[in-house]
Amino acid sequence: MKFLIIDDDAAERSRTIQALCGKFADVDMIEIGSPDVFNSIIAQADFDLVITEFRLGWTDGLSLFKELHKRYACIPVIMLTASGNETVAVTAIKNGMDDYLTKSNRHLLADAIEQSLLNPDKRSPCKDEDNNILLCEKWDLAISRLTSDFAYSMRILPDNKPVFEWLTEPLKRMLNKPAEPHHAGLLAIHPDDAEIVEHRFEQLLAGFENTAEYRIITGDEHCRYFSDHALPIRDWANGKVIRIYGAIQDITEQRKIEDTLRLMQRAIDSSSNGIVITGLVDTDYAIIYANDAFLRLTGYALDELLGHNCRILQNNDRNQPEIEQLRTALTENCDSHTVLRNYRKDGSLFWNEVFISPIRDKQNKITHYVGVQNDVTYRCEMQALLSKNEVKLRAILNNVFDGIIIIDEHGLIECLNPSTETIFGYREEELIGRSINCLVPESNRSRYHSYLSHYLAGGNTKASGIGREIDGLRKDGTTFPMDLNISAVNVDDRHLFIGTVHDVSKHKQNEDALRELSSHQELIREEERTRIAREIHDELGSFLTALKMDLSWLAKQLPTALSTCREKTQVMTQHVDDAIQTVRKIMTDLRPSILDHLGLLAAIDWHIEEFREQTGIECTLTLPEDPVEIDEKRSTAVFRIMQEALTNIVLHAIATWASIDISVSDGVLLMRIADNGCGMTPAQMNKSGRYGIQGMHERARYFGGELTLDCRPGQGTLLSLRMPLQSSNRAGACDD
Repeated sequence: MKFLIIDDDAAERSRTIQALCGKFADVDMIEIGSPDVFNSIIAQADFDLVITEFRLGWTDGLSLFKELHKRYACIPVIMLTASGNETVAVTAIKNGMDDYLTKSNRHLLADAIEQSLLNPDKRSPCKDEDNNILLCEKWDLAISRLTSDFAYSMRILPDNKPVFEWLTEPLKRMLNKPAEPHHAGLLAIHPDDAEIVEHRFEQLLAGFENTAEYRIITGDEHCRYFSDHALPIRDWANGKVIRIYGAIQDITEQRKIEDTLRLMQRAIDSSSNGIVITGLVDTDYAIIYANDAFLRLTGYALDELLGHNCRILQNNDRNQPEIEQLRTALTENCDSHTVLRNYRKDGSLFWNEVFISPIRDKQNKITHYVGVQNDVTYRCEMQALLSKNEVKLRAILNNVFDGIIIIDEHGLIECLNPSTETIFGYREEELIGRSINCLVPESNRSRYHSYLSHYLAGGNTKASGIGREIDGLRKDGTTFPMDLNISAVNVDDRHLFIGTVHDVSKHKQNEDALRELSSHQELIREEERTRIAREIHDELGSFLTALKMDLSWLAKQLPTALSTCREKTQVMTQHVDDAIQTVRKIMTDLRPSILDHLGLLAAIDWHIEEFREQTGIECTLTLPEDPVEIDEKRSTAVFRIMQEALTNIVLHAIATWASIDISVSDGVLLMRIADNGCGMTPAQMNKSGRYGIQGMHERARYFGGELTLDCRPGQGTLLSLRMPLQSSNRAGACDD
């Protein structure tokens, strides 16, 4: 309910309101002290009682009552005055005013109001519709004030049950139901909102204007949200509410928007990214919103940020080119992305990745800016560290002696270091994007293509031909020996290959000098052995033979009676025989004479027989049917290789069987020596101090031959020798 308190003295209005508060605590007291306020309030027609002073600055109480009574005959009016008299009082009551009180009797005002509202004899009751008399002007104005597309009138029956009198046509169409007069229960309230509507109706029956939001189920079974603003109308004959006027707004779409906004708000508040919204330039882009992530990021409370520009995060560190970039974006009304040095409330530095974007309304006018911010301190520190490490790595790559080449999965060169330019004679720009094949001779290109294909297909990256010595091809067309190692790496889901090139030209040259020296020394040693063997044969052999002959003569000259002397000469003869055998063994070890007299094959046959007798190891020998024409030095090399191999079988193989197979094909002598011993691992073959194996390789290489060992632990060893029978133009050819 609403009471109008009309008095141009504010203090008096306040005393009147104070007098009524105890009994009418829930009533709105509207103060009127000027004609403008009076005209505005009267036009609204939403008040239930008027209390007026007689003397007013712009009129008097009686004139004011006439105006009110003409427009709202059913609204009670009470005159509360300090300047009235008996004549005024009589005139007021005679004209239909509900009561007349002096301000000295203000304490009686509450009772007078209660009587005015409940006693129908003191005022002119409103006529009703059944007598075909229009309702009072207040009701018409109320309908006018509340009118909308969806409006209704509801009559309250004596049992307080509501029935609809009328609905606007748009409301009928929206509900999709016929609206006959006095049709009750037209609105199907959503079950979850029944309590809201029930409480609302109680408020209306108590005479209180009410606005409530609730859901209804339409005729096509859709759920819609209503905002229902209703005004109760009393029957002043008995003070009861007899009619309710209402205006409805369909807020379904508004609710959807609100739900969407609420969801977006929740998403923004829950985001791990710092989000801030600012105004425009006229507010200095002041912050109007910041989510929790932004507050955690900066250490500020929301009330410490509101109204401030985001430069609060820059501290005094504003000499940053990126800040100018943001200013330009704001000036040009466009998006921007940059990384700034910012500072938290406690002064600690953090690197802030900032995205800003303008927000536009339906007219495409910019209304705000939104900023998304992330703490990228760790990323920036890592980038700085990577940059520093990259500088170090680049310095290393630029100064390393070996060439380093990075190749993609198609075999194309992506980058290289300066040493690669020096080794191959190309400039970097001449090689970038070209195939690695341009750096190797034609004969080696297929193996690298097959290696890359094999790796990308999921094969073994230790493919044959990778990580060994090959020939490289310079820009000028010359070739050179190099060690090439290729390893595979995966970077950002890409298959890359790193090739390391080491020019071994000088190393090979030094190696060939050493090999020739070693072979030359071996020849010298062999010649020395031959010389010593011959000297032993010629000098010591002759001496021992003569000594034996002398002992034989002496034995024949001694008388039979000198038995002791005869026995002594026999012992001495045996010692001489033993010495002769020892000398023969020494000569054979130094240089088998059979090798010089009968040739290589006979010497091998003789040595195998000696091997069988001395070791007890079964050994088979297969020789070519035709004689082999081979020079003395090669014969010596082959014999010594065979001799070393059999010695290794005795010392290391723990074998019970061995075989030697010698053949000749296309001017090349082939020798295969196999055993059933324990074999060797690669580590054992390459073990430091294995000079016997190394010596066999050197003997073979010196004469352009090739020696290979196929060793498998527990499965024996196979030695294969290929030796050209004729002289080669290049002694000590490289293994390829």
